[in-house]
Amino acid sequence: MQFRKYEFDSKDQFEELKLQNNVTGFNGTFTELGILREDKYSVDVLWNQQPPEDFIPYEIWDVQGNGLHTFLGWDFNPNEQTQ
Repeated sequence: MQFRKYEFDSKDQFEELKLQNNVTGFNGTFTELGILREDKYSVDVLWNQQPPEDFIPYEIWDVQGNGLHTFLGWDFNPNEQTQ
């Protein structure tokens, strides 16, 4: 499993990306946090497998600790950053 944090320009952009990649709740656990900073729509995902490549440009890594949200038993780890 992989814990990732994302920022999108809007909720619609996030929903469209999920649709384009056929992403559902079977792919992972999604927590939509809403607008947290810089007018970006924030989403945390605990992926069951490798995240879709289309999500990589929206990953954020400049979060202190776990930020405002974590999944029980999972810590956000910037050292896992996708290359």
